[in-house]
Amino acid sequence: MAENWTTERFPQFEAPIRRLMEQHRQLEDEPLHLAISYGPPREQQDSFWFAVIGGTDSMNPEGDLFESTFLPGSGFLMSSGQKLHLILTNWQELQEAVRQGWPLAMEILLALRSPTDHKVLYADKTGKKVLTFLRAEAKRREAVRG
Repeated sequence: MAENWTTERFPQFEAPIRRLMEQHRQLEDEPLHLAISYGPPREQQDSFWFAVIGGTDSMNPEGDLFESTFLPGSGFLMSSGQKLHLILTNWQELQEAVRQGWPLAMEILLALRSPTDHKVLYADKTGKKVLTFLRAEAKRREAVRG
């Protein structure tokens, strides 16, 4: 597990990501509802960001959430060998992903189980509903496992 929130582990990413979030909040057709930085067990040298936007179209019909990876030189200050991962979805697709146990959705639920493995960066009214759903689902799945 990550030792602390991504923004505290990688402060150089916070300002550029916040600028991207602000730009996305201005979009009318796909507004930003929720943004979370988190630390999964994989690739702990990397920074991970999860965003839920408006819209209803599937972002990735392959049975997992859409993940884009940014390498050094892509406008973010990074060390050699470090990457920034952006996981992007909408509310409708996220519900399906959780219901079907898609890997990236499960990774996010795992991070939400621990207050030291994630940080909510932004949540509007819809985002707060999404976050409540995700936290309840993470707790429910942990209880079933336990």
